[in-house]
Amino acid sequence: MVTASYRLLVDWNGDGDWLDPYDNVASDTLRVNYRRGRDYASQLTGNSTAGKLTAVLKNDDGKYSPNNSSSPLFGDIVPGRKIQLQIGASSAFPYSFPFDFSTEAAPMWTGYLEKIRPAPASQGANTCTLTAYGALGYLNEFLPESTTRNHIRTDEAIDVILNDVGWTDPALKDLAVGQTTMIRWWTADQPTIRALRIVEETEAGFVKETKDGKISFESRVTRLNAPYNTSQATFSDASGATNTYLRLEQEDPLSTVVNHVEALSRSYNYNYFSTLWESPETGVNSPQLVPGQTRIFIAKYPNQNSPNNAVEVDSWTDPVANTDYVANSDPTGVGIDLTSSINVSVAKTATQMIMEYRNDHPTMTAYLTTLQARGHGTTSNDPVMVRSVDTNSQGIYGDRKYTAITEFFPTAQNAQSWCDYHVAVFKEPVNILKMSFSANSSQANMNMANNLDVSDRITVVADNLAGLGIDSDFYIETVEHTIAQNVHMTTWNLSPAIGGYSQLWKLDQGALDTSTVPSF
Repeated sequence: MVTASYRLLVDWNGDGDWLDPYDNVASDTLRVNYRRGRDYASQLTGNSTAGKLTAVLKNDDGKYSPNNSSSPLFGDIVPGRKIQLQIGASSAFPYSFPFDFSTEAAPMWTGYLEKIRPAPASQGANTCTLTAYGALGYLNEFLPESTTRNHIRTDEAIDVILNDVGWTDPALKDLAVGQTTMIRWWTADQPTIRALRIVEETEAGFVKETKDGKISFESRVTRLNAPYNTSQATFSDASGATNTYLRLEQEDPLSTVVNHVEALSRSYNYNYFSTLWESPETGVNSPQLVPGQTRIFIAKYPNQNSPNNAVEVDSWTDPVANTDYVANSDPTGVGIDLTSSINVSVAKTATQMIMEYRNDHPTMTAYLTTLQARGHGTTSNDPVMVRSVDTNSQGIYGDRKYTAITEFFPTAQNAQSWCDYHVAVFKEPVNILKMSFSANSSQANMNMANNLDVSDRITVVADNLAGLGIDSDFYIETVEHTIAQNVHMTTWNLSPAIGGYSQLWKLDQGALDTSTVPSF
């Protein structure tokens, strides 16, 4: 049996390193399970998800109990602490688990603590369960808000979303250049992962987490290029194979069929200039600000007074004194004009302007007798619905429909090409596999378990004992590892790398309409 060295690290005090006395929890770790990748191994219906790690730790002394005031970690067991699972370099095998070392190590999973749940036992050892999520889960607590962007590539939109939720360090991003430029784009009132998914779908790309904690974006042509265009290993059911698997499950091929795809393309009118929002409180109900007080008002568009086809704001106008706001010492406006004593600051997005009004008058209360927001409101023309249908597939499998959630296809032609591509890929059943293997069974398996990652390409042979008649290349869409004592089990969800799936036609590579489909 081949074993490896692992350590689980937690930056308990948030100082940016794992060098403090209790940061290495390897000696207390009983079991670790982690997962990263798509929720389903499909380029069309599989979504980006947050990675998750759970670890069972020994807790006999109550060190990991958040409410234990005698714990050396008391006050530091809080959400958001950075966590990393590391493994020794391949040349360092074999070791036993757990093994505390300080030299060669490589990250396997990186994320952020969500919670620790102690589990005292009346008999046996006290334990606790640590739960952590990857960067996408950490950022999903936020609601990104952007201003309207014109002619923006999909990777640029991904970057805008990440920056808006505080993920600004370029070293924590790995964004491929997008192939689609959206004519207009914005995001509002939705969690981070959903905002990313909409851009991901527009591109037909993929947003994922990396081992070392980066957020990575693949364009639809990323996997056409090295290293993703070459198989990194062959896992086989043949006798004497270098890499072997324990279990291979095939998803019901019929469930993968999609032969009817629809998508929307929108165009916009953005010369609509008007008062986009007015405060409903006027007269004796006019908002008041005592001396030195600041109040926040949020102008939202669209609202109940907007046109039915209003969608967002091309640009907000900075509030102008005596036009957008008027202040007076009397709520009915018959007192002293205090407009010049009002200080205003604003923050703008595609659907709202947040306005802070402060009364700088030293002694007098100010009433905002006029309060409004102006700008270039955008209205949508009637959407163009496009579709692609394969009638031959429908005759065999029935009508199997998918509708895109994104509305940011730049043109109807682009939306049509997007639909055509996915129907060409999914009109017939595709092989989606779930493969499990023991990393401990051989050095070759251990190396692949620890080195290969989401999006890497492998070859699967299953035409011997498995009897599936499969000998083909696949992409790893999801990785899952369970490590307990000297046992390391690995499971990969796999999508086909040929036959059109995740494979656009490239000049001088592949056979158009045979092993690949047209690009868009």
